[in-house]
Amino acid sequence: MKSISTPNFIDTSSTKSICLIVGLTCLAGFGLDFLALALPPNLLELQWRLTLLQQTGDRSIILLFGAALTLYAVLGNRRLLKQLAFGCLIAGIIFHLSCILLIQDSITLKNQAVRNISDQVAQVQTRAQEAQENPDLASNVTPEQIEQAYQQIVTQAESLKQNTQLSITKAAIVSLGNLLIVGLGLISLGRFGLKRA
Repeated sequence: MKSISTPNFIDTSSTKSICLIVGLTCLAGFGLDFLALALPPNLLELQWRLTLLQQTGDRSIILLFGAALTLYAVLGNRRLLKQLAFGCLIAGIIFHLSCILLIQDSITLKNQAVRNISDQVAQVQTRAQEAQENPDLASNVTPEQIEQAYQQIVTQAESLKQNTQLSITKAAIVSLGNLLIVGLGLISLGRFGLKRA
């Protein structure tokens, strides 16, 4: 006995509708996250800018995914396709330009952190010298004890400097990679959309 199989038809209008719903949801979610991070704006504060760029980089894949789904959903509408393609191009260029700011701010933050640690070590050194010269403390603490404490502080400060530099560098590299890759993806989506429009 022969069985009759039914062909699997994919309803493209339903697929595009689902892609449009999910794509717009992703874009709206990214937009709300970005607004929550960006408000209140404080462009002159280094930490605010770095946090905004890092968090945007971390969430950027949602933007790319939403843009791709939305672009697919509007392939039949030339006007919307062209607008979305230009939006993707502009967003990709902004992501790439923001990498320059991220690098500059990361270097500045790293230098500030190292300078703060060095300043604190200098303050401890000054206090140690004052303690050595103070006759009241000199009878309770030997110069060797002060020297040992100072050496421990210097060693800990160097370790703290290295850890701080490493953690800032790692965070910058991760965010930089996200911004560059997603920016490239957005530019590619924009070019693809403009070719189809």
